[in-house]
Amino acid sequence: MNSTNCAVCANGNTEEGFVTVTLERGSTLLIFRNVPARICSNCGEEFISADVNRALLQRAEEEYRRNVQLELLDFAA
Repeated sequence: MNSTNCAVCANGNTEEGFVTVTLERGSTLLIFRNVPARICSNCGEEFISADVNRALLQRAEEEYRRNVQLELLDFAA
């Protein structure tokens, strides 16, 4: 995939990479590693696609319903 201009700083290009996402709801804290994202080479802003965001939120809801308090998860797209 080609790089694109950053929507935040407009000075850098975004490149494919992986990030860590932390989600918190009530007493549940989830840390997802290896989440695919586009990252700006200038400001470091991270952009997650709508599909990845949906998958993250779905997985987070499942963990919340299990009453998990703290979980470190590897994201699998």
